[in-house]
Amino acid sequence: MTSSDWANPYGVRKPYGSNGPTNGDPEAGAHATFSADHPLVPWKQPDHMDQWVDVDHSGEQLKRFLARWPTLDELLDGGSGDGRVVIVSGLPGMGKTSLIHRCFHEARQRVAKGAAEAGDPLAVFVPTAGLMNDGHRISVGPDGSFAPVELINTRIRKEIAKRLLRHAFPEERVRSIVEEEDPYQAYGDMRDLLDQHNALLFAVIPHIRWNDAGLRTDFLRSCLSAAHPRIVLFVEVSHGAAETAREVAATLNGSAAVTHLALRELDAEDIWRFSHSARAANGGPGGLVEPDRSSLVAAHSEWRPSDVRELRTVFHSAADALRSAPHPWPIDADALRPHWERRRAGRASLLRDPIPPRSGG
Repeated sequence: MTSSDWANPYGVRKPYGSNGPTNGDPEAGAHATFSADHPLVPWKQPDHMDQWVDVDHSGEQLKRFLARWPTLDELLDGGSGDGRVVIVSGLPGMGKTSLIHRCFHEARQRVAKGAAEAGDPLAVFVPTAGLMNDGHRISVGPDGSFAPVELINTRIRKEIAKRLLRHAFPEERVRSIVEEEDPYQAYGDMRDLLDQHNALLFAVIPHIRWNDAGLRTDFLRSCLSAAHPRIVLFVEVSHGAAETAREVAATLNGSAAVTHLALRELDAEDIWRFSHSARAANGGPGGLVEPDRSSLVAAHSEWRPSDVRELRTVFHSAADALRSAPHPWPIDADALRPHWERRRAGRASLLRDPIPPRSGG
């Protein structure tokens, strides 16, 4: 990787570069592409762990996850009665997918730590909608309309089945699980299969744009019923500004099998934390001058970034612009302002301008 790749300390290396996954190989990483915004995937891209920044209260929620995480024996014990559902909720763009991947990574580390005592269980990790966790193709029906909950659950099981087959689980047993019409029975059969092979399943269920809260409630309940022993589901839930995280969790009636992690809005300190932590994680200023903390904290009242995605993108854009500056320049409020104003103007234009008619009527 050339030094110019890191001249912008806010770029996120994608887990797959032009030569495929890096798998920790620095030579492969030299060809990886960078993005202004991409979910952090530390279980697949090791240096993403260094890019983790404690904004939007994500650090607090990670501690909650670790405090509530059961022992490996409890996860493996078929007599415990329940698997686990981890719901990560918040407004769109707040880093829910990155938090899920971080929890995924921590779960993987803990399984590895206790593996010898538990007979070296196989941990199967399944991002059912890819690393970006985009649920669009899972939730759209064959005719382009919104798919029913039953079809969505079937598609999720098919994604899980693909991963089980990669791990050499018996094909006939796996296919019978997918073809089973009763979801509860299907996951019960899956639990039995996992038990026979001393395996654990960790699956990520993507955010799905539900038509109404009632459908979402039905789906979350179906996830809870699917979480048999040896099965852990991480479920991403986006909600609007008028709805609270508490209302999302209330749909599952406080089940002991559910851990709810709620990301909240950004505050003034988050802008400073992001700038300082991202620069430090990427090896220092990289030719950029350390900004004054008070300048970035004060920028919140004027800027008010809507989410982590906007925070990262604006910083990335400002850093790119300053790479050609005639002298070192801090990424302070003055440097960021043109970039957040441009995004704000773009959003205003989208809201103001009429949508052009489709060609051909």
